[in-house]
Amino acid sequence: MAASPYEKYIRRDVRSKTAQEQHPEVPGPVLGLKSDATFGNKNFALSWWPISQPFEMVKDTHAHDFDQFLMFVGGDINNMLDLGGEVELTLGEEGKPLEKFVFTKATMVHVPAGLLHCPLNFKKVNDPRKPILFHDFFFSPEYKRKG
Repeated sequence: MAASPYEKYIRRDVRSKTAQEQHPEVPGPVLGLKSDATFGNKNFALSWWPISQPFEMVKDTHAHDFDQFLMFVGGDINNMLDLGGEVELTLGEEGKPLEKFVFTKATMVHVPAGLLHCPLNFKKVNDPRKPILFHDFFFSPEYKRKG
């Protein structure tokens, strides 16, 4: 049977091969997708992380030259609005006091280009069998910190 001309629109290799090297605290598979010349060519990347134990994912406050969206969703498929734990994220502008935010329900955060953010700390996971699902979506093919 001949290959479908629509196969080019389907990406089946979505597992991130470097995620566990970056964060060995995440034992489950991390899914990732990069839109590049071979897939959509739309200048974005995204990843899904199943957080099943507390840990500080990013210690250093930083910014990017691109917009980013961070999503925190509960791993109970029947109640995804219940985060199933507690997440801390710090946000702020250069030269101003940073603010720490605490999430205990499903939350989405827009991080505009240049906005300082982090530390990102997964403080509590109520049930490792229902991990916090962390989604990182950004408008750049490569994740790069500014300065």
